[in-house]
Amino acid sequence: MVMTTVTIELDDELMARVIRLATARQVTVQEMVQRLLRVIAAPELKRTDLPPVTQQALGMLPALSDEQVSSVLEDERKRRFGAE
Repeated sequence: MVMTTVTIELDDELMARVIRLATARQVTVQEMVQRLLRVIAAPELKRTDLPPVTQQALGMLPALSDEQVSSVLEDERKRRFGAE
């Protein structure tokens, strides 16, 4: 596979966070960015692509508000990577 070099500019604070995250996941920054781009570039998963049991389970729980989602994600980030 032919690889292309991409250069991006990040502020020092963001770069430090990226390095800490990569270290915590035991991957290089390059591997982490490649994984992120693969996920973003992947075709969107449709509900009909899921197994029937998963499709049925999706409607069982009430939807979370944006605030609830943010709170859950922040709590999990702190649990996994420590408070900043």
